Amino acid sequence: MSTLAFAASAALLQLPGPLDSTLGTVFLALVGFLVVLLVGRVVLSIAWRLALIAAFAVGVFLFVTTFLL
Repeated sequence: MSTLAFAASAALLQLPGPLDSTLGTVFLALVGFLVVLLVGRVVLSIAWRLALIAAFAVGVFLFVTTFLL
């Protein structure tokens, strides 16, 4: 990498970005919060399904062991 390209890339990295302001920080926090909510929603929907399947399986097992054996 030439020294001119290195100097240009170093200069670009030192410029303030759009997220350096207070509003940018709030925006990043909201995006992070939305990602956490989305992931949590997916995980909870899977957990509800697993809990319902487990409750059904235990109920069937209880019925079989109580009345059929």
